[in-house]
Amino acid sequence: MLERKMQLSTRYGLAGIGALALLTVVHRLRDNPRWSGPTSDYLLGTLPNFAAAIAIAFVLLSIWTNHKGDAAPRSVKRRFLICASISGVGLLAWEAIQTTSDRFVFDLNDIGATALGILVAGLLFWIVTPKTR
Repeated sequence: MLERKMQLSTRYGLAGIGALALLTVVHRLRDNPRWSGPTSDYLLGTLPNFAAAIAIAFVLLSIWTNHKGDAAPRSVKRRFLICASISGVGLLAWEAIQTTSDRFVFDLNDIGATALGILVAGLLFWIVTPKTR
């Protein structure tokens, strides 16, 4: 039987789509008054940063692997680190910009959620990346 292997760009794209789906669910729940209370308010306030950190890293990585084709594992790992760094720095910069705005709220918990999201992205990368190719 011929075994088909899923392309790396597809694997990483699906991880990014999963994180975007989580982001969508969180935004829908934020609009629902039944999801109100200290714990849910905290989670619904920080989960967007968590999900975005994962989504940005994997969407960028998916685009790169689709463009590069069958890249060496070391190259893919290095590119993931770059994509995760772009995700983290971008979200941290957005958090810093919020300190200058009356419309947005700076929150240290969002920074923690971003860091946790980057760590989870690393774990997901390790899980979905084939160990040998």
